[in-house]
Parts: sequence; C-alpha cells; structure tokens
Amino acid sequence: MNSGLKARSLRGLDFINFTLADVRDGIGPFLGIYLLSSQHWNLKDIGLATSIATFAGVMVQTPAGAFVDRLKNKKIIVAIASLLIGFGTLIILIQPSLTVVIISQVVVGIAATFIAPSIAAMTLGLVGYKRLEKRTGRNEMFNHGGNVTSAVLSGLIGYYIGLKGIFIFTLLLSLASVFFLRFIDNDQIDYQLSRGSLSQDKKDITSSWTGIISNPLFLIFTACCVLYHFANAAMLPLAGQYIVSENKVNASVYMSACIVIAQLIMVPTAAWCSAKSTRGRKSLMLLCFAALPIRGLLYTLSPNPYFITSVQILDGFSAGIFGVVSILIIADLTKGSGHFNLANGILITAVGLGASLSNLAGGYIANLFSFRYAFLFLSAVAALAFIICLIFMKETYEPDAR
Repeated sequence: MNSGLKARSLRGLDFINFTLADVRDGIGPFLGIYLLSSQHWNLKDIGLATSIATFAGVMVQTPAGAFVDRLKNKKIIVAIASLLIGFGTLIILIQPSLTVVIISQVVVGIAATFIAPSIAAMTLGLVGYKRLEKRTGRNEMFNHGGNVTSAVLSGLIGYYIGLKGIFIFTLLLSLASVFFLRFIDNDQIDYQLSRGSLSQDKKDITSSWTGIISNPLFLIFTACCVLYHFANAAMLPLAGQYIVSENKVNASVYMSACIVIAQLIMVPTAAWCSAKSTRGRKSLMLLCFAALPIRGLLYTLSPNPYFITSVQILDGFSAGIFGVVSILIIADLTKGSGHFNLANGILITAVGLGASLSNLAGGYIANLFSFRYAFLFLSAVAALAFIICLIFMKETYEPDAR
C-alpha cells in the first residue's frame, strides 16, 4: 500500500474532523438563544425545537449504522449529510416559524446520524485495531480544535454581525467538509475492517447482530450512556438561557466562551485518554461520569456568566473522555463481529433518545419551576449513570487479544 496515499488520506481525516466538528450539531446551543432573544419563543417551544433534531436522529440511527456497515463508499455518506445539515439550518433564517424550525431540525437530526458512524468506520478501516486508540484520540483532538475555532468565530459573528450570521457560517463549514473529503482515498479504507470484521474473505462473513444486543456489557454500557446524555444534553443550552434570563448581556459571547473553554479542555483530555486507554477503559469512564453531576450542582450556585463559563472546564474533561473511550469500548465489544457500525448506531440511538428527552424535560422543569431545579434533576440522573457503571460495568480491554 502506498504510504504517501495513506498519509494523504489520514490528513484528509484530520481536516474532516476539524470542519465537521461544528456542522454535525447544526448551530447547537445558539439555536435556543436565537429563538429566545430574537424570536421571543417560550421555553417550552424552545425545548421542543432543540430536542426534535436528536429525537429524529434516534428514529434512524440504528439502521444508519447498519447502512454504513454495508456501503463501501463512506465518503458519499458524509458529503450528503453535511450538505443537508448546512442547508437545513439555513432555512430557519428564511422562515423561523415553529413548523419550519421543526422540519429543519428533523432534517438536521436525520443527516447528523450518519456522520459519527461514518467517521468511525473510515478511521477503523484506515488504521485497524492496533492503532485505533491513538487515531481515535487524534480524531477527537481535531474535532475539539475545530469546535474551539468555530465557537470563537461564532461568538465574533454573533457579536459583530448578529446571531443570523452563525447560520450562514454553519453552511460554509458544511461546504468546506465536502471539499476536504477529496483528500481521502476510498480505496485506502479496508472495507472489512471498517465494519469490525477480521475476515479477509471478500464475502460477507459476520456474526449475528443479535449477539451484540444480547451482550450484557453492551446493554450496561448503553444504559450508562443514555443516562449520561440525558443529564448532559440540556445543561449547556439551559445554562445559556439561564444567563439570558438573569443578566442583560449578549449571551452569544458567553455561550461561545462556554464552548471554547470546554473544547480547549477536551483537546489535551483526548490526547491523555488515548494514552491511558491502553491500561483499561472502565476507570476512565468513571471519571467521565463523575464530572457531570458535579457540574450540574455548580450551575445551581449562581447565574453569573463568568462563573457558569468557568464551570465548563468540567464539561470539557467529561466530554473529552467520552468521545475517545466510548468508541474504544464499542470496538472492544464488537471486534470480529462485522457489526461495529451497527453497534455504534444502536448506542447512538439510545444516547440520542436520552439527549432528546433531556432538552424536553429540562425545558419543562425550568419553565414550570426554575433553572436551578432543572440542574438538580439532571445532576441526579448523572449520578445514577456513575453508580451503574461503578457496580455493574466490567473492563472490556483485553491487551492479549489485540
């Protein structure tokens, strides 16, 4: 295999992770701020709008993972998904009604479901299992670096141009992602490896997918991830809305600062995690789960934008670990099955369900009671994820089996 072509494909993977970082979630937490400050929506409708994308993704994530396993050209999946997210986000500016926003977020949510398993598949197909820890950590470093860059630019755009400029910026990033796909040579991606199969036979030799979903460790890990994302997804959007409701400030600046701080922490955390993961996965996941309830409790102490922004250090630490270790655990549990992306899709489906309910539940609790009660509730859910992982989850890493 030509090492020059392989190196070019890996550089292309770097670029894709960098540009797709902010595309896959649309405009993310800025949507809630835009709808609250510019369109004067109520918190219940904002909760519905911000959760519908994730909920729509839940409906197709598992078949999306199976589709990625089957389709050899992963690049075309990423290209179509990126364009749908960019243009789907842009139509909100044309008509920001409840109906249009919901349709837009459904399109964005469905398209986004194909990106994560496609990136994971291309990664495994390019580097194999022996280099997966290092490459996954590198993916996450570029992903978080892209998030930092886009968050800074989004904050500047929101401050100097207005929140509408962030929508256009997301479209430009989606177009850039499609451009950088040209650096990845599809022939360099080992199809069998990309789906988690160790067979060199060109025939479709795989184990039964039912063996994956009946694996007790997979079910336990999935349950922990659902609870984690149920607790995590609504925290940052609610924090931004908390700042808006209690302070007469430009929330887009502080929201960008929250994202930047978290992402800056994620970059070294991903590198550290990728090195430590060769000693085991469970202890790292426990650290990930432990940071979230602490973060939620801290949010209840003050609506001061500087304080809330500083708490994002914990978000960066927790998410930095999750981004690396969750992929490695799925790779451990599905090695040789041929269903790596299907299992990844099942996990993301479950995680997406938790995340979509998070925004909905968080919005309703904040609307009926207060932001503090919403943060307390989410912290309790996060603590439950830690307890389940501590008691029931076993180590999945087997160095001798590599």
